[in-house]
Amino acid sequence: MRKALLVALAVMMCGYYAVGQKDYPKIEGFGGFSVVHIDTEGVQGKLGLPPGFDVKTWYPGWEAAGQYNFTRLIGVKADFAGYYGTPFTFPGLTGVPSVKFYKFLFGPVFSFRRDRFTPFVHALFGGDYAGIDKSAFFGTPSVSETSFGMVFGGGVDWKLTHHFAVRLGQFDYLYSHHCGNFGAITGNRCVLGVTGSPFADHQNNFRYSTGIVIH
Repeated sequence: MRKALLVALAVMMCGYYAVGQKDYPKIEGFGGFSVVHIDTEGVQGKLGLPPGFDVKTWYPGWEAAGQYNFTRLIGVKADFAGYYGTPFTFPGLTGVPSVKFYKFLFGPVFSFRRDRFTPFVHALFGGDYAGIDKSAFFGTPSVSETSFGMVFGGGVDWKLTHHFAVRLGQFDYLYSHHCGNFGAITGNRCVLGVTGSPFADHQNNFRYSTGIVIH
């Protein structure tokens, strides 16, 4: 009888362990809408721009991410995003340049899984690309700069089915280290964060994302 009870207990424990190992996805993918608030460092006031000259701070775009989970709690994520728009508007002004921002980041993610909801936090590190296209003001069709970037934030996923969830919201702080070294624009030198410059050599940005998660 004792041996039978031990065998039954062992079977139950193995079954519990197997279920515990399968109650979270090993691989997750996310894709959806994202909007970023770019830190312009108060450029409108610091440069004394004329009334009606509006410097844009919000840029819409997309975000896509792939995640591999080592355990129910710990995983690693590769995150990519792109944002587009015009940096400023002014009544009657033509030839306004377009800008684009790309983020490619990697790092750990911690998921706190529940029956229907999964809150998570992540810390991501990588590159932050900023480019200006077809700028009549600077006399060059395209200039760009890639800097160090990092993200700290998190969000909440709502499970719809075994394979699909909705990301109700993801809120991130984005740090970038652009110094204005746009080559043809500045004569190949950094113009931010130097003596006499009213701007810092880093930016504190924020973003919100929502979309579909596939397990």
